[in-house]
Amino acid sequence: MGLKSSDLLPCASFFAVGRIGRGIVTLLMQLSLIFWPIAASWARDLNSRKEVNRLLAQFAETHRVDPYTQPVKKFRRAA
Repeated sequence: MGLKSSDLLPCASFFAVGRIGRGIVTLLMQLSLIFWPIAASWARDLNSRKEVNRLLAQFAETHRVDPYTQPVKKFRRAA
């Protein structure tokens, strides 16, 4: 497993998404080498969630069913 940008600069992932508060917190965590792995873990989690949401949106768009293109069902009358 290679190094990703979220491992080297975890705060950049949060600043890129627009989460300024979490970006500042992870920047402070980066300044202390002890908490750097936790900050990198948060950034990897953010990146994986973005990827999963993108794939789910793509899947939903691919398998979307338009109810108006379906043939009309005919029901039998009960006796």
